Amino acid sequence: MKDKNGSKRATVGKVLKIVKRLDAGFLPLMIVTKLVAAIQPYLLLWTGSRILDMVIAKRAMEEIVSWATVVTLEILLLNIVRWALENTLSVKRHMLRERITRLISEKSLQLDYEVLEKNETLELIHKAKEGMNSNGDIGSFCEQLGSVAECFAGLVYALILFLGVCIPTKNSNTDFLTSVLNTWWSPFLLVAVAGLILLCRLWIQKARGVQSQKNFERNVRYNRRFSYFFGFLARYKDGKDIRLYQMQDMITEGLKECNQNNEKNARIMMRESNRYMVFNQLLFLLLQMGSYLYVGLKAIAGLISVGGVLQYVGAFGRICDNIGKITGVFVTVEIQSKYLALFEDFMELENKKYEGTLPIEKRDDNRYEIEFRDVSFRYPNSPDYVLSHVNAKLCIGEKTAIVGQNGAGKTTFIKLLCRLYDPTEGEILLNGINIKLYDYKEYMSLFSIVFQDFQLFAFSIAENVATSMEYDEQRIVESIEAAGLGERLKELPEGIRTNVFQLQENGVEISGGEAQKLAIARALYKDAAFVVLDEPTSALDPVAEYDIYKRFDDLVKEKTAVYISHRMSSCRFCNNIFVFDEGRIVQKGSHEALMKEDGLYQRLWNAQAQYYR
Repeated sequence: MKDKNGSKRATVGKVLKIVKRLDAGFLPLMIVTKLVAAIQPYLLLWTGSRILDMVIAKRAMEEIVSWATVVTLEILLLNIVRWALENTLSVKRHMLRERITRLISEKSLQLDYEVLEKNETLELIHKAKEGMNSNGDIGSFCEQLGSVAECFAGLVYALILFLGVCIPTKNSNTDFLTSVLNTWWSPFLLVAVAGLILLCRLWIQKARGVQSQKNFERNVRYNRRFSYFFGFLARYKDGKDIRLYQMQDMITEGLKECNQNNEKNARIMMRESNRYMVFNQLLFLLLQMGSYLYVGLKAIAGLISVGGVLQYVGAFGRICDNIGKITGVFVTVEIQSKYLALFEDFMELENKKYEGTLPIEKRDDNRYEIEFRDVSFRYPNSPDYVLSHVNAKLCIGEKTAIVGQNGAGKTTFIKLLCRLYDPTEGEILLNGINIKLYDYKEYMSLFSIVFQDFQLFAFSIAENVATSMEYDEQRIVESIEAAGLGERLKELPEGIRTNVFQLQENGVEISGGEAQKLAIARALYKDAAFVVLDEPTSALDPVAEYDIYKRFDDLVKEKTAVYISHRMSSCRFCNNIFVFDEGRIVQKGSHEALMKEDGLYQRLWNAQAQYYR
């Protein structure tokens, strides 16, 4: 079993390395700020005790005022320095938070699709975010470490102020109590009592930390569910179904259930917290009473001055307070390290896809051929095969149609083709070489794919088509016109610079059909060797679909094209057709050849024939 303390230290070390990489000056500035903040209360305490002794000793008013003025100016200077440091730290902490968010985003974008799609990964991301939101982010974690430095510095300052009470003084009173109080070891009696009380407080803080962890584990699944329901308020497109089917009560009930569970957990936490707070306050009261009794008896015996009473009581209270804070900070660091370990686990997720190094041969004639050789595939954590012993070739320059009923494995075939997943069994070859051996980015550059669940993003139309901030305006317009969206483009005041969605200024909402045409324009703009349409026309009527496929067939010319559809119209333009059924290719051939067979293709065609006449 992994040592918990070792694990915690490892997490702290890794977090500090991340912080140093993102902003090397953040933690040193944090510590300096904490050290400056630590000295102020002790300077006030020492100043107050001196002024009190000077007043009792009836020193000259000018001397008292002059001395107090100097100290006040010193405190004012410290406040100005502290203010400047804390403002700088606040800016740096905000920047660190932004950089951490960017780090998470970059990590997510670098993960293999297969890894990112796993439920375990999605759960880990949610827990990492939830943990940092509930218990402090990395900036808060660093602040806790800075608090350790502040507490240790405060402990040193307090000990310096308290040491005077340990020094025996000359005194004519020789009774037993006075003699004991005037020894160098007498303060250890108070320290022993304080140590016992602080150990009890440490146990209480640990118990409170365990309770907090349990509460977090209970809340995390309810918060995820709550976020899902609450998200409907921002996803205004969902409003149509909600209103049409009158789902308001269902969603409200879901929110209510989540709120009730969260409130229940909050009440449990509050009861536990109150119980720990009562014990803490009682122990602190005992500690104060002990310090007042000890210092008060020394004052009565004439061993310390009245100002000394103020100084030593305050200093002892600060000693105990700092020791308590140090133990509390360590408990907090231990708790936070558990949450940050989730963040660390996410950042250390490794891609499992084999990264080849072979370059793709650059060919102007697009002479590329892909072969599926006895390929079978099942999704992670699933016992069932989605594809089984698939053998197929995508021949150079040919138009291939992939047809079959929903769930037959058509889209999975394309995911394997572009290496979003690797085959469970068998291999896929490009020009006779296993595609795993090729450089992944170069291999991906061969494909322009429009998935049925394609996405547009809150960028301009041009940036959505080019998938880049830099683009060729003429080619953008040509691609959009070729996809059949030229007339709509002319209606937009900003043209290709019009933003998609209303997240930004001049943003517009577009219909499902228009979105699909933009996605097709994106595929055309990339101008890749292989072009794949994975049911992108599902939102269009059969006539519009026919127009898209006919237009697209003319545009791709000599390119190797793959059309996937549950509608059979795409087959008219294809040299070859693969018919999928339950994860297998059950028929291959041209439209004419397959229509002569008494098979699945003929049945599917006849069932939809009314749409093609």
